[in-house]
Amino acid sequence: MNYRTKKTFLCIMMILCLSGCTQSQEATTKKTTSAPKETTTKKSSLDIFKENDYYSDYQTEETTTIALSSQTTDVKITSAGCYVLEGSLQKHSIIVDAKENDVVRIVLQNASIQSASTAPIYVKKAKKVILSLPQGTKNSITDTDSYEVDTDKEPTAAIFSKTDLTINGSGELQVNASYKNGIQSKDKLKLLDANLQISAANDAVKGKDALYICDGTYTIKANKDGIVTTNQEKGAMILEKGTFHITAKQDGIQAATTLRILNGTYTIVSGEGSVNEVAQNQQPWGDFKDHEETDEKSSKGMKSGKAMLIENGSFSISAHDDAIHSNTTIQIKKGTFTLKSDDDGIHADQKLTIEDGTLQVKQSYEGLEALHVVIKGGKISVCASDDGINAAGEGNPVLEIFGGYTYVDAYGDGVDSNQDIVMEDGTLLIMGPDTGGNGALDYDGRFQMNGGTLIALGSSGMAMAPSSDSKQNSVMFNVDAPLAAGKAIYLEDADGKFVIGAVPTRTIQSIVISSSDIKKNAVYQIMTNGTANKKRDIMATNATNGDKLTSLTIEETITTYGNSGMMGKPSGGMPPRGGRP
Repeated sequence: MNYRTKKTFLCIMMILCLSGCTQSQEATTKKTTSAPKETTTKKSSLDIFKENDYYSDYQTEETTTIALSSQTTDVKITSAGCYVLEGSLQKHSIIVDAKENDVVRIVLQNASIQSASTAPIYVKKAKKVILSLPQGTKNSITDTDSYEVDTDKEPTAAIFSKTDLTINGSGELQVNASYKNGIQSKDKLKLLDANLQISAANDAVKGKDALYICDGTYTIKANKDGIVTTNQEKGAMILEKGTFHITAKQDGIQAATTLRILNGTYTIVSGEGSVNEVAQNQQPWGDFKDHEETDEKSSKGMKSGKAMLIENGSFSISAHDDAIHSNTTIQIKKGTFTLKSDDDGIHADQKLTIEDGTLQVKQSYEGLEALHVVIKGGKISVCASDDGINAAGEGNPVLEIFGGYTYVDAYGDGVDSNQDIVMEDGTLLIMGPDTGGNGALDYDGRFQMNGGTLIALGSSGMAMAPSSDSKQNSVMFNVDAPLAAGKAIYLEDADGKFVIGAVPTRTIQSIVISSSDIKKNAVYQIMTNGTANKKRDIMATNATNGDKLTSLTIEETITTYGNSGMMGKPSGGMPPRGGRP
């Protein structure tokens, strides 16, 4: 090679290095300053997103456009910059192998990438990669069911990044992942206002150290987990807004550590959904055994390894396992929930707190379960084939009710605490079992009924009333002959004025009522077979035309009629039952 030839060769190599993109044909790469324009990505209310995470106006920056249809080998990006990919790439990949401090932005402009041997988009090295989807574009990523992997057995996803990865923009991106995962980052994964349709042989969206999502639309079908983080020390997940349609054979959403949901709309089916349906006024489905607590078999709707905080949102979840689960605590501040589960509707190993919102557990084995259950407000409806609300676990189980409206329809114990129950305010209505072995109320310590409204209906054999050290008066009456479903049972005062009542949905033999309207030393009449003129769930707010069963005077905090059942004692009770080992 002569001197002139050598000089020409070196010039060409310098141009390719400066472009930051190595390709088979130089003519397919061009510099431009008039790239696709997009409105700015919706901003997050949190400071977890950096400025370069957001979609930028490409008319303001220099870009490199790559015509994929003209490529005959892998497209390699080796330096920082903005790269616009357009057209179709068959049997090859986009490989980012830049410097450790380089920030690379890739724009998919109606791009279709289909690899034959590895990840269609593979980020080996960079400081950060931002994958942008301009408004109005339609893009697709498709891999094969067999990869050629490196010594670390990577890559493992159709879009795979060893570094921080952000996907933004409202254009469409369809990911067809036949090998393993759909989108995966070994560091932080951020999705901003994205429009993704993902089908994955394993997990659909997988982050290691953290996963943050703000707005967008996500349609996910996964043979394992839908959205997941894996780092057991860092692995936090934050979902700020967005619309999620998730069908997963294992967990729909799984955070290795904390899970925080600020808002959004979530439709989740996990483990092929709740297959054993028990609706109100129907018989339960027979014996049930808890699912094994293993990641391989876990099929929960939403799950966190540590604390879960739900601040708002709309949730429709059908799960073969728990609909919502935390290995530590769950705090629900607000939101709308429709839950169906073959196990627990909501389960927290330590503490479950419900402050507000509308929550329907339409079918479950146990509705709400935690060591410590706290209800401060909201409208709650629970249907369970076993216990409706269960305070159980290692420690000192307790159920505390400070407000809200709670209706329980259960075929096991309506409300069960392996130690104490405390009610200060709110409304608690329990439609309990109509057979022996369980009761509408079951506790092993004491039940301090200090305020609010309580109506508990069920069988009489295991019936319990609040403890005698309560501050509010209660009435408990048990009858030998079952009282018919649909007929009002209520109290009238000495003047024949309606005070409070109930309408059972099944035959019952035990009624427990507590209300601030029940006064000490007052005389009341127990009326049966009445007509409820107004009611809410099982609570009659007005009733007439009943038959007088008996009169009674409120002389004690707990006034009983008929057999006493299990009564309610300041302490003691039956051995602990229910809960998980």
